[in-house]
Amino acid sequence: MDINKISAKGSIDKKHLLTLSNYKEEEIYEILLRARDLSFKLAVGEKMTDLKDKFVLLITKRSFARSRIAFEVAVSKLSGKSVVTTLHGSELEELLADKLSIASLESYGMQAVVVQTSEISDAETIEKSVNIPIINANSKCGPCETLSMLYTIWQKKGRLTGLKATLIGRPDEFADSVVYGFANSGLDLTFVCPEEFYPSDKITGFCKQFGDVAVTESLADGVKNADVIFVSDDELPDNYTLTDSELNLAKPDAVVLRILPLSENGNVSEEVVSSPNFCALDEAKNLPLIEMAALSLLVNK
Repeated sequence: MDINKISAKGSIDKKHLLTLSNYKEEEIYEILLRARDLSFKLAVGEKMTDLKDKFVLLITKRSFARSRIAFEVAVSKLSGKSVVTTLHGSELEELLADKLSIASLESYGMQAVVVQTSEISDAETIEKSVNIPIINANSKCGPCETLSMLYTIWQKKGRLTGLKATLIGRPDEFADSVVYGFANSGLDLTFVCPEEFYPSDKITGFCKQFGDVAVTESLADGVKNADVIFVSDDELPDNYTLTDSELNLAKPDAVVLRILPLSENGNVSEEVVSSPNFCALDEAKNLPLIEMAALSLLVNK
């Protein structure tokens, strides 16, 4: 399915956005198309009221985070009201164990809950106790970051289907959204990692339903002729650091993606970060737009 040849329906059948493993290609495209529509409206200064007089709660473990700022910007631009609660350690555990307290969030007038914690299971736990949309905003395996990457790829490459995407890292760590989201969107996948971290049969079997799949220990072989290169923040041996030498084996206009912030052992050389191929900042800029699109579609049903 070519995203450039379909018309947006203006709705999706899903109630929550916890993972992209259960999102169909057309549902992913619906969010991307809504994001593009919202970007056009922002460009001309149109006021958006999708969340007017609606409250959206963010549950986070960090008082400051890029994704927290993105969330608050997204709600504000849709004329909504954000409520942020920062929970640390046992506070979060106590909330997750208290189904009645979770259920009370809906009675306080919350129209959606965005969960920005380290475990996807946290969002799933909250989802079981409320009847309002839940969005998983985990920066490692959350769907919003992946949708932002897909939107960035679409911007840069003009399409999604049929592109070769090389994924460097431990697939089991980022399968819930990065792997499944890329596969569901029609990208052919090449996994690059040490043999002990090879993707499970479950992961490769899922991906083979939608496109070609390859697995290799060789970074050079994996990035050869790649259209897209995703570099995870997993700790890998030094020979898995993406440098100019490997990047030169990819397509000249290859899109390099890496979720921010860059750690000291970020698996990407400074030369690659400084290159025009490195699109992590574009991805970060698109995150509020993706969250706007998701909230707009899920809340206004």
